[in-house]
Amino acid sequence: MMRTIILILCCVGILSACTQQDVINSGVSSPYHDCNMMDYMRGDTYNWELTVQMIEHAGLTDLFEGKVDSMPVITFWGIPSYSIQRFIFDSHENEDLTKVYTKVSDIPKSLCREFLLKHVTKGKILKEDIAYKNKEFEINESGQDGGTWITCLAGNRFIAYREGSDYAGVPDAGEVSLKCWSLSWGKIPMSSPDIQPTNGVVHALNYSYRLGHI
Repeated sequence: MMRTIILILCCVGILSACTQQDVINSGVSSPYHDCNMMDYMRGDTYNWELTVQMIEHAGLTDLFEGKVDSMPVITFWGIPSYSIQRFIFDSHENEDLTKVYTKVSDIPKSLCREFLLKHVTKGKILKEDIAYKNKEFEINESGQDGGTWITCLAGNRFIAYREGSDYAGVPDAGEVSLKCWSLSWGKIPMSSPDIQPTNGVVHALNYSYRLGHI
């Protein structure tokens, strides 16, 4: 009997792990958070500690707390701490010592601001608001007429799109993933979409995301 229970639990674990959309583990299953975006990130130091530091260093705290009158609600294509840490680590390859950083506060405020505004869109854009990809074409092919163009506050644009998956041999019966594509950098790796604090939504990018490649 015990062996049967263990086998069932293992199978459930395997099935739950086999999804296309990677997930940032915040320890909370609900996507809704009864706090502003900044406080949500402050409460999850594992995923967002350096992100919070970069926002504060750039002087953009009010934007992420929903205190900018012209932009009370935003969409943040969330930069995980690990991406910032890797940017700092990679800076040690620079021959120009003024561009070598050991912590977030070493990075010029203007550069931090530029990075962050490349990841913020005015208004709340949920996964359900994004159009599906036309399955007849790859996302970067000229015939592609699906997806939704996203314009960020820094002026950069990329394509976000939904894509279904098959389940048990049934087309489009499986998970629907949110994906993004940059014309300059290619795939923008996504982790957890639709994290919803009170002043917008966070679509968390994957730990493999390279800062600025959006």
